[in-house]
Amino acid sequence: NHISLSDGPGNHDARSTGPSRRRRSPSPPPRPCKETFNVFYHEADADTATALTPPWMENPYVKVDTVAAEHLSRRAGGAGGGRPSGRVNRKTLRLGPLSRAGFYLA
Repeated sequence: NHISLSDGPGNHDARSTGPSRRRRSPSPPPRPCKETFNVFYHEADADTATALTPPWMENPYVKVDTVAAEHLSRRAGGAGGGRPSGRVNRKTLRLGPLSRAGFYLA
Protein backbone atom coordinates (compact mmCIF):
# COMPACT_ATOMS: atom_id res chain seq x y z
CA ASN A 1 0.00 0.00 0.00
CA HIS A 2 1.26 3.48 -0.77
CA ILE A 3 -0.41 6.53 0.74
CA SER A 4 0.75 9.94 -0.43
CA LEU A 5 -0.28 12.84 1.81
CA SER A 6 0.07 16.47 0.82
CA ASP A 7 -0.76 19.86 2.28
CA GLY A 8 0.23 22.72 0.04
CA PRO A 9 3.71 22.55 -1.50
CA GLY A 10 5.06 19.78 0.76
CA ASN A 11 4.42 16.12 0.14
CA HIS A 12 4.60 13.38 2.74
CA ASP A 13 4.65 9.68 1.94
CA ALA A 14 3.62 6.83 4.19
CA ARG A 15 4.27 3.28 3.06
CA SER A 16 2.98 0.06 4.51
CA THR A 17 3.34 -3.52 3.41
CA GLY A 18 -0.24 -3.98 4.56
CA PRO A 19 -1.64 -6.91 6.45
CA SER A 20 -0.83 -10.30 5.06
CA ARG A 21 -2.77 -13.52 5.23
CA ARG A 22 -1.33 -16.99 5.15
CA ARG A 23 -3.33 -19.86 3.74
CA ARG A 24 -3.31 -23.35 5.18
CA SER A 25 -2.28 -26.19 2.96
CA PRO A 26 -4.02 -28.13 1.54
CA SER A 27 -6.86 -25.73 0.96
CA PRO A 28 -9.79 -25.29 -1.37
CA PRO A 29 -9.16 -23.35 -4.59
CA PRO A 30 -7.74 -19.93 -3.65
CA ARG A 31 -10.17 -17.04 -3.32
CA PRO A 32 -9.12 -13.41 -3.63
CA CYS A 33 -8.15 -11.70 -0.36
CA LYS A 34 -8.96 -8.01 0.00
CA GLU A 35 -7.98 -5.73 2.84
CA THR A 36 -9.86 -2.50 3.53
CA PHE A 37 -8.73 -0.06 6.21
CA ASN A 38 -9.46 3.45 7.48
CA VAL A 39 -6.83 6.19 7.57
CA PHE A 40 -6.85 8.69 10.46
CA TYR A 41 -4.54 11.53 11.51
CA HIS A 42 -3.96 13.47 14.72
CA GLU A 43 -1.99 16.73 14.81
CA ALA A 44 0.61 17.33 17.51
CA ASP A 45 3.27 19.89 18.39
CA ALA A 46 5.63 17.29 19.91
CA ASP A 47 6.33 13.57 19.61
CA THR A 48 4.83 12.50 22.93
CA ALA A 49 2.68 9.54 21.93
CA THR A 50 2.61 6.40 24.05
CA ALA A 51 0.60 3.20 23.82
CA LEU A 52 -2.24 5.01 25.66
CA THR A 53 -1.91 8.67 24.63
CA PRO A 54 -3.42 10.02 22.47
CA PRO A 55 -6.29 7.55 22.85
CA TRP A 56 -6.62 5.15 19.89
CA MET A 57 -10.14 6.14 18.96
CA GLU A 58 -11.75 8.24 16.27
CA ASN A 59 -11.73 11.31 18.50
CA PRO A 60 -9.09 12.96 18.76
CA TYR A 61 -8.07 11.39 15.42
CA VAL A 62 -9.71 12.72 12.26
CA LYS A 63 -10.82 10.20 9.64
CA VAL A 64 -9.26 10.92 6.25
CA ASP A 65 -10.72 8.12 4.13
CA THR A 66 -11.39 4.41 3.79
CA VAL A 67 -8.88 2.66 1.53
CA ALA A 68 -10.02 -0.49 -0.24
CA ALA A 69 -7.94 -2.96 -2.21
CA GLU A 70 -8.69 -2.39 -5.89
CA HIS A 71 -6.14 -4.79 -7.36
CA LEU A 72 -5.26 -8.13 -5.90
CA SER A 73 -1.54 -8.76 -5.61
CA ARG A 74 -1.19 -12.33 -6.74
CA ARG A 75 2.05 -14.23 -6.63
CA ALA A 76 3.52 -15.57 -9.84
CA GLY A 77 3.58 -19.35 -9.95
CA GLY A 78 0.39 -19.97 -7.98
CA ALA A 79 -0.87 -19.49 -4.45
CA GLY A 80 2.16 -21.00 -2.70
CA GLY A 81 4.92 -18.56 -3.50
CA GLY A 82 6.85 -16.70 -6.09
CA ARG A 83 7.18 -12.99 -6.70
CA PRO A 84 4.32 -10.46 -6.70
CA SER A 85 2.55 -10.03 -10.02
CA GLY A 86 3.43 -6.32 -10.19
CA ARG A 87 -0.01 -4.79 -9.65
CA VAL A 88 0.00 -2.08 -6.99
CA ASN A 89 -2.83 -0.28 -5.22
CA ARG A 90 -2.30 3.48 -5.06
CA LYS A 91 -4.51 6.19 -3.65
CA THR A 92 -3.68 9.83 -2.95
CA LEU A 93 -5.20 11.21 0.24
CA ARG A 94 -5.30 14.88 1.15
CA LEU A 95 -5.60 16.08 4.72
CA GLY A 96 -5.52 19.38 6.48
CA PRO A 97 -5.09 22.23 6.56
CA LEU A 98 -2.39 21.27 9.05
CA SER A 99 -1.74 23.83 11.79
CA ARG A 100 0.71 22.04 14.11
CA ALA A 101 4.33 20.90 13.85
CA GLY A 102 3.47 17.32 12.87
CA PHE A 103 0.89 14.57 12.85
CA TYR A 104 0.33 10.94 13.72
CA LEU A 105 -1.06 8.67 11.06
CA ALA A 106 -3.17 5.67 12.03
